[in-house]
Amino acid sequence: MSKPRAIRATVVVVPRESFNMFPEVIERIYQVTPPIFKMLVMEGHSPEPVRTQLRQLERTKPNCKIVWSNRWYYPHEFVNQSMPMIDTEYVVYIDNDVEVVEGWLEAMVQCAEETKAGCVHPVYLTETLRKSTHKIHVAEGKLIRREQDGYLFLDSVMPYSGTSYDAYPDKDHPKPSEFFEWHCVMFSKRLLEKVGPLDDLNISEHLDYTFRIEKAGDRIMLQPKAAVAYDYERIFKFRGADRGYMLYRWDVKKSAQSLERFCKTWNLHPDSAARRLYWVKEHTGKVRQTYLFPRIVNKVRRMTGLGNMPFCSEPRPQTVPGG
Repeated sequence: MSKPRAIRATVVVVPRESFNMFPEVIERIYQVTPPIFKMLVMEGHSPEPVRTQLRQLERTKPNCKIVWSNRWYYPHEFVNQSMPMIDTEYVVYIDNDVEVVEGWLEAMVQCAEETKAGCVHPVYLTETLRKSTHKIHVAEGKLIRREQDGYLFLDSVMPYSGTSYDAYPDKDHPKPSEFFEWHCVMFSKRLLEKVGPLDDLNISEHLDYTFRIEKAGDRIMLQPKAAVAYDYERIFKFRGADRGYMLYRWDVKKSAQSLERFCKTWNLHPDSAARRLYWVKEHTGKVRQTYLFPRIVNKVRRMTGLGNMPFCSEPRPQTVPGG
């Protein structure tokens, strides 16, 4: 009889902006991942049909615990709620709308063991795994920093964005990365305890935590052998509670306050926030156009040759040179 494999990590599944993929994401993780993990599911006050499926998963999946909520929270609040519950060497935070590629967790643990990095992230893909082609959203992230008017101007760039994952060079070796995204990221428990809980931000949480990791004297590594996928086109199908939670999670006023707080913390130039706030307005604009009246307006506009309404009426801020 084979010896049970040791539990190496806690996988914490966190609502990102919707609920409808929750059970599917959990099933997928158990399907393709060896039993080297326990799971915490931050339920997030999901719709009742989803809660029913989560109860069934808690009963049938090994080492699976559901943490129930009586209201909606922001993702960073779920992360903070989970931190005292972690009792494994590593913890993985993964959004509840992310599909994992087989080998993902083993590869990230291996990377952490070999490089001694406190933070490891996979390659982030932009399309569902059900498609035959898989394009990269972020591989190794790069940050542009420069002095401007007594502030630090900050922007992030993604050198391999849009490239096929199959064409990504040298998947065999981990690479330094200048930032991660919360779609999926692994920390050592040691680093998490040193850096502490997330700040009260609903956007740029990843950059804020990146700076705090740097300040703690640790580093971030990309493990190219690990990959996860997020389907950006799902947003147009949101209805009901998914649509409501998405607009709550990306509340524009909260985002503006978060970016102001983020810039103040790190003495960032206000222009550093412009593209990020525009993204929130555009992102929520996509969902607002799924309501009945905007759909009728867009149908009339298309019939008259005008095309759909813009998702955001403001001009798109310019990127930095080289961005």
